[in-house]
Order: sequence, then structure tokens, then C-alpha cells
Amino acid sequence: MKAARLHAPRDVRIEEVPTPKPGPGEVLVRVRAVSICPSDWRLYEDGHASGVVPDHPMIQGHEFSGDVAALGEGMSGPPVGTPVAVEPSWPCGECDVCRAGLTNLCRHIVFPSFPQRDGALAEYIACPAHAVYPLPPGTSYTVGALIEPLGVAIHAVRLAALSPDTRIVVLGAGAIGMCVVMVARARGLRQMAVVEPLAGRREWPARLGCTPVAASHEELMATGLEGEVVFECSGESAAVEQAMQVTRPAGKVVVVGIPHPDRVTFDSTIPRRKELTVIFSRRSRNTLEEAIALLAWGQVDLTALPTREYSLEQAQEALEATAARPGDMLRAIVRP
Repeated sequence: MKAARLHAPRDVRIEEVPTPKPGPGEVLVRVRAVSICPSDWRLYEDGHASGVVPDHPMIQGHEFSGDVAALGEGMSGPPVGTPVAVEPSWPCGECDVCRAGLTNLCRHIVFPSFPQRDGALAEYIACPAHAVYPLPPGTSYTVGALIEPLGVAIHAVRLAALSPDTRIVVLGAGAIGMCVVMVARARGLRQMAVVEPLAGRREWPARLGCTPVAASHEELMATGLEGEVVFECSGESAAVEQAMQVTRPAGKVVVVGIPHPDRVTFDSTIPRRKELTVIFSRRSRNTLEEAIALLAWGQVDLTALPTREYSLEQAQEALEATAARPGDMLRAIVRP
């Protein structure tokens, strides 16, 4: 099969590699769409994932959808040909953390595209059967790939324990930030503000009824508005302190984006004097079925997220586009 493999920072090569075979309890997925996550770009740019360096040319990509191509031993379904979404966080199910139900924090987690596990920028990938779920009829593969960031948003919103009258602020109107807005709306929230410095990205939260949509946290603070819960979704290290600044006393900050660089510093007087709760959200946990239901019921419309499509041969171009953060694109979609 063909695969896009990262050999070194900014060095992606299209190569022929063996097609994986599904083992017991696995299904082979014919990949149809891969959404490029900023974490993919960071491995592409930095050559490591938070200090973990690949020990072989890596296949990236963890936000993906496709068709069931083959079943491993002992599997009776989903039937071959079924379009599926995939939860790309595969716990061992046996460690103390898994037994406590915190499977996204598994001590032995397998995450495709995080070293040393290859991901989905290829024609095929083998996945645990428990991690795949049929797409609703008529759902595009692009939407199927965006179910992963939707799951990240669902998990973050669950951690925040929102009520319909909660006022929230979202920092960053990228794919994750917009999914947080859509999940919050599906839960009945209507008091939502967004901070997004890129002018081209301020249009979409405004369409969803967010107000105000500010260009900076200073602009938001000038209005006097504070969030009871603030979601930091930009992935910028400095934005963690900015989130604290726009949170009301006794409020919550949920850090959803992966800070870049990894070390975060802030003025401790802000969360101390406000007595803030700061929660770091880790990927997603048991969100796939709910994400599919939100799509099937029409409560979330992922087609509203602007994307650009690339071929597998253009995988490096898709990664570069992700780094450029154009105002008219939230995700680059690679179609192997």
C-alpha cells in the first residue's frame, strides 16, 4: 500500500509499505479521509511529540474515517464495506487507571500517529474493533474524519459540567474550539463568547450565535464580560494565562489545546485570587457513540467547518497548510 511517511522534520515521502493484516479482535480499515491535526504538524515541524522521538519513519494521522476492508479472527462485523469513524485512543483495559474507568489516561495507551505507532496517512490501517463505529447513512468521509475533534470537544464539555445558563468563553475558533461551541449549543447553552485573532476565523462563531467574537482577550476584557467556564482551545502556551484573565472568580478554565511550547508559565496571583479551578483535558473518553448520535440527530453540523482537500501525494502540502493557519480553512483533509 502507499503511505506518507515522515523521515525527519519537514521530510514526508510517499512510499510503498506492507499492508497491515487485522489480528484477533481487529478490523482493517480502508482509509478514505484523514483530517490533519495541529499535533500532526508539530511532529512534522519539531521531529518529536512532546519529547518522544520516532524510532522509524512515521505514518502520521489520527483523525480519520474509511470503510471496513477485512475482519480479524473472531470478528463477525461490522460487515466489510461499512463506512466507519474511528476512536484513535486504544487503552489496554487492564491497568489500574483503565479499571477506574479513565481509559483515555491508560498507562499503556496506544494512539496511532504518536510515536511509535503508525497512523492513518496510508491506504489501510488495522484498528481494534471496539474503536470503530458505523457512520450515519449519507455521512461524508470528511465529516467522519472530523468526528475525532468532535469527541475531544465532547470530553472537554463533560469535564466542565456545564448547565444551560452557564456563560462560556472559547479561546481559539479552530476545529476544536468550534466543536466545543457546537457541543455546548447542543446542550442548550446560548451565552457564548469567542476570542480569535485571525479575522477569517471570526465569521463562523458569529454565525453560530456567539457574542461577542473578539480579536483578543484584551478586547473581550474591555467589554467587562467574564466566563464562568473558559475553554482554551488555541494550543498557544500564553493563552492559558489569558484564559485565566477572562474567567470570573470561582470559575473554571479547561485547557483543551496542547500548549506549544509544552512549558506553560503564568502569574499565579490570577488563579489564586480568583480561586479558579484549572482542568487539563486529555483527548477523549468513550465519546464516539455520542458524537455519532449528535450527527444523526442533526444537533451538530460538521459540514459547517471549512476544509481543503489534498491527495495522499500532497500530504506534505496539507501539513504546511495546517501550519499556515489560513483564515478560510480549519482542517486540511487528505484523501488516500
